[in-house]
Amino acid sequence: MPSANSWEFLLCKNSMGRCMNLKAFTDEIEKQKLNVEGVIVFQRGAELARHHWIPEQRCKIYSVSKSFVSIAVGMAIEEGKLRLSDLVTRTLPREKPDSRWDALTLEHLLTMTMGHPKFTRPKSVKDAMSCELVYDPGSFFYYDNACTFLASVMLTKATGLKTRDYLMDRLFRPLGIADPEWQESNDGYTLGCTGLLLSTSEMLLFGRFLLQRGCWEGKQLVSGAWIDMATRTQVPTRPSQKLADYDIGYGYQFWTCRHGAYRCDGRDGQFIVVFPALDAVVAINSNEEKNMEPILWAVWDCILPGLRSGF
Repeated sequence: MPSANSWEFLLCKNSMGRCMNLKAFTDEIEKQKLNVEGVIVFQRGAELARHHWIPEQRCKIYSVSKSFVSIAVGMAIEEGKLRLSDLVTRTLPREKPDSRWDALTLEHLLTMTMGHPKFTRPKSVKDAMSCELVYDPGSFFYYDNACTFLASVMLTKATGLKTRDYLMDRLFRPLGIADPEWQESNDGYTLGCTGLLLSTSEMLLFGRFLLQRGCWEGKQLVSGAWIDMATRTQVPTRPSQKLADYDIGYGYQFWTCRHGAYRCDGRDGQFIVVFPALDAVVAINSNEEKNMEPILWAVWDCILPGLRSGF
């Protein structure tokens, strides 16, 4: 991994002269040889610091994509095109009747309580709809890409637009995220569960939008009430081997975590961590395939104390 001074190490100051030194964070990342590519810290209306180990570029943000689907669903609900109680099989009929499938709602998809106890990577609606539901919907949390993919398909059926296209004028362009790529399924739907490509700076823009409870440049893009619902614990999560940050709970495609924070969380260490009480966001892009959790712990240990102290 390049050293902390090999490409960019930037302190950002606002009009009050506040800044943050990321040396403790970068030292910890390099000590553990974690493949982090970039980090940006934002608090109280100003960017405090950023560091890039490589030149910034768009890359796959994996399951951070899921949180964008949540925002799209919230917008569609507010437009009267979707309801949390909408039944999946009313939109996507199955050939084989099944009482559990017939009870499955959009809200179950958003909370990962579909009742299918296996992680899947569906390539089409047919793949996703073939899952066996072992538990009653709403009774069992299991993190599964099929849930988000089906929510993305339901949005397209309700609005007539692919999820990416639906968000273009409602979210991406207002935030200044120009024409992002988002992978599609074999049958032409935005995957939703993964496949969105963004830079660290673009991830930060989304984090700031969340921090502002859906308001951007004076315009409410989605209600603050939806942000509040989506980012608070809606269901308990299963005990895991990843410690408290995966055991606190799950909202509507957002993880709740320690220190009063919530986060978007991608497979290889992509994080958008929002601290509402501290008016702060931390955005991180990584390519760490095997050991992503210590990146988040380094946020708690090395960045959070500075956010709390106010410098």
